Amino acid sequence: MPVITRFLTIALAGLCLLYSARPLRAQVDSTWWIGALPSSVRLDPVNGKIIEDRPDIYRMEPLGDLPVRNWVFDGETVELHAARGEYVSFQLVIAKGPEGELDDISVRMQPFSGNGVRLEVEPELFLEWSVEVRTPSSGYERTSYGPGWYPDALIPLDQLQTDPERQGRLWYPLRLPDFRNRIENQRFQVIWVDQFVPFAREAAPPGVYRSEITVRVGGVSRKLPVALEVWDFALPNRNNLAGNLQQGGFMKNLDEDLELELYQLFKRHRIVPFDYAYRPGIEITGSGEVVLDWTGFDSRLRKYFTGEAFTEKYGYSGPGYGEPLEQYVLPFDCYRDHRGITRPGWPDVGDMQQERKPENRAVYISAIRQVREHILSMADPQKTRLIVFQGGLDESYFPEAWDRMVYYGKLFKQYFPEAFYRVDGSYSREAMETIHEAIDYWCCHTVGYDMETVLAYRELGIKDWVYGPLLYERRENSWVGSSTFLDLELTNERLISWACWKYRTLTWCSWGIGCRWEAAWFTPATWQHATREQGSPLRIRTSNGNALGAYAPNIVPSVDVPCSTVRLKNMRDGVEEYELMRLLSGLDGGPDRVDAVVNRIVGRPFGKESIGDIDVWSHDPRQWDAARLELGELAGKASAR
Repeated sequence: MPVITRFLTIALAGLCLLYSARPLRAQVDSTWWIGALPSSVRLDPVNGKIIEDRPDIYRMEPLGDLPVRNWVFDGETVELHAARGEYVSFQLVIAKGPEGELDDISVRMQPFSGNGVRLEVEPELFLEWSVEVRTPSSGYERTSYGPGWYPDALIPLDQLQTDPERQGRLWYPLRLPDFRNRIENQRFQVIWVDQFVPFAREAAPPGVYRSEITVRVGGVSRKLPVALEVWDFALPNRNNLAGNLQQGGFMKNLDEDLELELYQLFKRHRIVPFDYAYRPGIEITGSGEVVLDWTGFDSRLRKYFTGEAFTEKYGYSGPGYGEPLEQYVLPFDCYRDHRGITRPGWPDVGDMQQERKPENRAVYISAIRQVREHILSMADPQKTRLIVFQGGLDESYFPEAWDRMVYYGKLFKQYFPEAFYRVDGSYSREAMETIHEAIDYWCCHTVGYDMETVLAYRELGIKDWVYGPLLYERRENSWVGSSTFLDLELTNERLISWACWKYRTLTWCSWGIGCRWEAAWFTPATWQHATREQGSPLRIRTSNGNALGAYAPNIVPSVDVPCSTVRLKNMRDGVEEYELMRLLSGLDGGPDRVDAVVNRIVGRPFGKESIGDIDVWSHDPRQWDAARLELGELAGKASAR
């Protein structure tokens, strides 16, 4: 486990004294009570235990009875801190006694006000929906938190009919137990609260703002005051890290309205949905002429290239306002004959024996030129990274494939110099010595991401990405390309961005945007498959929440919008913290103070040396949140210099 320095130890000790010495005023009786939690933990809705409180697995101190007192809630008031342009969150806990039910629950929160200003952006409230894990994720027998109910989907409260006075047949009142979620013996209901702080200083001057959240059950109301300190600096509107969730065909296959909702949802979370399946219509005539039809392509995607999709015209507000897609995968591919799969390229110029013939080469070059001309008429390559990713050469570890990478990479360097050619996989030095002059980006699986190799490849002029799982109990964990798992700790979602800072990685990629997002409302096993190795029995592999960033609309009655997840919120927090690190490093004129904070939390989680070591970063959410608070306070002081 990373060594916690004297500063952090003192800070944590102070926090513990603060919330242990003050009198408890959480409004408790035998019928029902309310409390609050940080955004970095989850609450079991049946027994009220903190899911992340696992000193039996990790080297960490017990977290204690957090719903009644913790590092953001002293038993009286919730205390938050944020920069302008940042989201900040907490969780409201509604608890009942062992008997009876709570009917007609209503939850309201006032806008924050202070310093003579009322924040124009109101708090966003979400009902937390839980799913039941029955089988731990494969390969995580030591670190999975195991069977139980996990809060994950976040249903906007404005999607639910929660007015106790409402009359009619079809509506969704808040109750405990929740009659839709169907959790046997449920005693705890949690409401997630998001607050976005406007970018403009005049809209959110530095200082303390106050609000209160009110819970009403029947004729009884209980309230929690909430204080928000706004620091005197802003995170950038632009998402510089551009961490991305990749799933070919997922976004393209949505209807256009839902596609827009999902692009906007991820933009608010500073995450890029990455879909390489968008293509214009194409016809190759008998004489070899390439004719592209951009009609459908433009009607769907132009607004994302210009940034118009993320403006008031399309109902958008929040981070990245007016900014285009940070990254886009161009439509090109090449013939694939790998691992038993054959597939034509785009444009289709034949297999490996045909693709370099002069007439087929001319077709491919014509397509490159036409795509370049059209895309650059919409997209600014200074704002949108234009990327070539050929699935036909994905994770190809043999010399014939390396030769093809060089061939295609040089074509794009010559005919589309604004584009970046990307290869994925854990490539040997022999491979990289062969291909490095033709490629720009190398997306490396976390298990192969050892720094000696990475630094050597950087010397060749290659910019590296990282993808795949973060924790390695064993090498077997590398079979999945996702960094998201429901039954692992929440800091997993923040770590990937912190690790990009620590390793100076260009960005991160994780497989899957909404894998099995319809069924995920009711079963967490979003990825299952059977495998049989020669001489071995059939084996079923299961991953809970794998590749799931959002839940589908129109599955839970009344909920007709895609719903974010608790894990996506924590992923967003990690990206915001990366931007905070970048900002502080710029203010300081160097990374030393940021590195000192990050190195207390993150050890060396990637590469072969990490296999079997489960304490390669801090698993204590108190330490993560204290480090984030320290970074914010340092940035506030530095910006005032």
